[in-house]
Amino acid sequence: MAKTRYTVDTFQGYNHGLRINAGEFYDMKNLTSSYCPVLSPRHKRAEFNVKGDVHSLYSKEKLLYVQNGELYYGGEKINGFPYLYPKDNDVRHMVSMGAYVVIFPDKVYLNTADLSDYGSIEAHFSTEEGTNVDYTLCMLTGENYENYSTGAVAPTEAENGALWLDTSDTSHVLKKYSETDSMWISIATTYVKITSPNIGKSFKEHDCVKISGSVIEDFNTDMIIWGCGDDYIIVAGIIDEMKTQNTAFAVDRNCPDMDFVCQGENRIWGCNSKLNEIYCCKLGDFKNWRCYMGLASDSYAVTVGSDGDFTGAIRYGNYTLFFKENCIHKVYGTNPPFEVGANYVRGVQKGSDKSLCVVNETLFYKSPTGICAYEGGSPVTISDNFGTLYYDKAVGGAFRDKYYISMHNGGKRALFVYDLNRNMWHKEDDIEVLEMANNSSNLYMTVKTDEENKLVIADSEQAYGTFTGSLAGWSVEEAVEWEAVTGPIGLDVPEQKYFNRLICRLEICEGSTVNVFVEYNSTGEWKHLKSISSQKTYGIAFPISPDCRCDHFRLKLTGTGDVKIYSLTFNLEPGSEL
Repeated sequence: MAKTRYTVDTFQGYNHGLRINAGEFYDMKNLTSSYCPVLSPRHKRAEFNVKGDVHSLYSKEKLLYVQNGELYYGGEKINGFPYLYPKDNDVRHMVSMGAYVVIFPDKVYLNTADLSDYGSIEAHFSTEEGTNVDYTLCMLTGENYENYSTGAVAPTEAENGALWLDTSDTSHVLKKYSETDSMWISIATTYVKITSPNIGKSFKEHDCVKISGSVIEDFNTDMIIWGCGDDYIIVAGIIDEMKTQNTAFAVDRNCPDMDFVCQGENRIWGCNSKLNEIYCCKLGDFKNWRCYMGLASDSYAVTVGSDGDFTGAIRYGNYTLFFKENCIHKVYGTNPPFEVGANYVRGVQKGSDKSLCVVNETLFYKSPTGICAYEGGSPVTISDNFGTLYYDKAVGGAFRDKYYISMHNGGKRALFVYDLNRNMWHKEDDIEVLEMANNSSNLYMTVKTDEENKLVIADSEQAYGTFTGSLAGWSVEEAVEWEAVTGPIGLDVPEQKYFNRLICRLEICEGSTVNVFVEYNSTGEWKHLKSISSQKTYGIAFPISPDCRCDHFRLKLTGTGDVKIYSLTFNLEPGSEL
């Protein structure tokens, strides 16, 4: 066998397989594809001067988050916002609808264009024993019907416009006399005004409410409010005469409990695993979830037949998608009744709902068997480079043309980055990222530490945006520590051999360092070969194994600071069969 020279000048990212291509790395830390095909560490991150626990990141015009049980928008605390769920450290699901952000499970909202406009989606009114509740037959305008006769037989003499409540049938009907037609004409819809102090303050016209405790049994159901004032509400119905009750009475506007939420077609969508149901609110009205008036703007609810719990939800393209581990439910249409389809393919892994993320029109998520790319048909696996390692509890985010995903493996957490344009994976560090949100052309992350959660920006060199309040200042991390471990080199040459020389062409900025280690024949023992610092782009040559013959070897490059490695060249010499 003649002397041979191998040169690697295209570095291709992370591959944790047993046999990998030249230029790929079996393991790595804090490397990036941004300078591909050159090997380089990632940009420095920055940590905001946010003190205390921070979570529930969400992106609008500014960054929204919860810190120490308080809601912040753009770094400014929303003073007086009292609505957060008692478990203050629970992560929220936030969803945008116009200028509003709606927060679950608290079921509250905030107008980001007017920070004084906030409140609860739900509304509740109740009376105690002894408080009067009055019922009066009325017109839609709220004007009471007066001087009407009641009975099973029509009055024999009547003037034009006279009223008669016909009780001859079980369904009583209010009728008006017409001299022109010489007959009693039914009034198509009658209304009842329910009056009690403050009953209408929390409601608005066309709200759907649930009434309970009414002495009129037919009213103890879901009803539409057709008009309201501070002290009354108007509902469709009929009564024979004015009634009053002083027993307990309640009016409630409720929102269903939902595991996951998203926004599409000017509606908020959600799902409930216990009931196996999918919901959406009334068109343009996130406060109403049971409004069924026979209109295109109605709320919607449907029970699906697939097994298992829901595991995530997202709006993708023109569809709303609800995931289970083995199924994707796709909601079609713009108005109810919607069509809900079921595609039995790999869905989102339970506990990985935050991995759902759209990057460059492609939806990515963590399935039970790997990371998938989805474009509306069948999902495609993109995580073969992870070898046999199994990950779960994934959190994802988008930054430029890259998909960031943080995952658990046996209690350990790692952050990976997939470059869509180059189809490459890179591994960053072993931080535990709880949430990600893209805002102001950068990626924000909440990072868990032993003391508290921290708010971090992924790229301090591209920190666009206006930062105020607690986001006004940050500290950039020290020089990035990085590492790259090759796969076994030399397995394609059957003879014993000497790898007697390495030529490394690289650029090292001032204050940065590179260390080179070698491991022979997979012994697990790393031998330090060379330390390099402050080096421009010309070759550094040094021996690898001048007195050691081996079957194969691996290289490990470690460093601190800004480094660009352009190529690695190995000189190989044959040995004898012995």
